[in-house]
Amino acid sequence: MFANLQLVYQYRELVRNLTTRDLKVRYRNSLLGFLWAWGNPIMMTLVFTVVFQVIAPNSIANYPLFILIGWLTWGFTNAAIGEGIGSIVSNSNLVKKVWFPRIVLPASAVLSNAANFLLALPLVFALIFYFQIPIDPLLLLYFPFIFLAQLALVMGMAFFLSAANVFYRDTGVITGVVMTAWFFLTPVFYSVPQLTENSRLVYYLNPMASIIEAYRNILYGSTNGAPPGPPDVGFLLRTFATGVVILILGYLFFMRVSKRFGEEL
Repeated sequence: MFANLQLVYQYRELVRNLTTRDLKVRYRNSLLGFLWAWGNPIMMTLVFTVVFQVIAPNSIANYPLFILIGWLTWGFTNAAIGEGIGSIVSNSNLVKKVWFPRIVLPASAVLSNAANFLLALPLVFALIFYFQIPIDPLLLLYFPFIFLAQLALVMGMAFFLSAANVFYRDTGVITGVVMTAWFFLTPVFYSVPQLTENSRLVYYLNPMASIIEAYRNILYGSTNGAPPGPPDVGFLLRTFATGVVILILGYLFFMRVSKRFGEEL
């Protein structure tokens, strides 16, 4: 395992180039270029705000910021997994002609979406400034830890699903259905206090729920207007451990079956 990781590290320049390529393709021939990283979250924030503040009002304070954090976090996960699934199959000609660590393909798909997520973060801080939410700078020290927990979770899933998709092409279809269900089970547009007692079990078993709530804890505060504070460290540590376990299992599965990619493609 460590030998394989060392090999991947030796190809880090390829990972960087593929990640840059994915970002360039994403914004090619667009008028605003990388500013489109703001386009989708702005439009979705407006849609959710109109629906849940005008059409069906709720009592969540500073709702645009609340929904923006949830949507950005979910959007990163959803897009990275969606693009990661097809990363091997869509590059089949490259896989069959040139040798390189195949794992760099799903890794670059995830990293390009991670970069897109980070590019959109200034929108969050703009709303924090607009709503005059006081943030202790020390709370931002939690951000890298939360981000790495999410990155590990998403990367592990992308490794596993991209490899499975080589052998079973309906993996993408099934994953699409699962992701839709996962979205509604994750507090993206609603708050945790709105959940019933029975629903809270799903929340505690859902790593994305913990990740979104952790981001909201340090950047938003609570739905009643309380200022930001530290996340639930115990819950966050369990989520981080879950992400690392999924990353390791996804990596081991990918490396185990990657030798057969050429035959299947």
